[in-house]
Amino acid sequence: MNLAIEKLCFESKQPDRGFTVRASYLTEPKADALVEIFREGEPYRRFLYPAYKVWNIAAHFEDIVNGEIEGNLSGYDLAGWTGFTVIEPQFLPEPPREQP
Repeated sequence: MNLAIEKLCFESKQPDRGFTVRASYLTEPKADALVEIFREGEPYRRFLYPAYKVWNIAAHFEDIVNGEIEGNLSGYDLAGWTGFTVIEPQFLPEPPREQP
């Protein structure tokens, strides 16, 4: 899958219990955003999310961190709640890390 970043949507200014987030609008695939979660500065999760809902990730980031610490994805469910169903993230494999 090819990902083409258009521009940064938002990025954490301060860590929340070691977690930060960065979201970018994509031109490819269309209508999606790339969300990257970091833990202690290291890549933790990457996923595609509908661009029109991506700000819910920022709004529910504390819930997402709570869920990660508890070992569940409940914060992602809160961010994806539409009133009728839950929009689930499309998790991606971690990119290869650069070798020193």
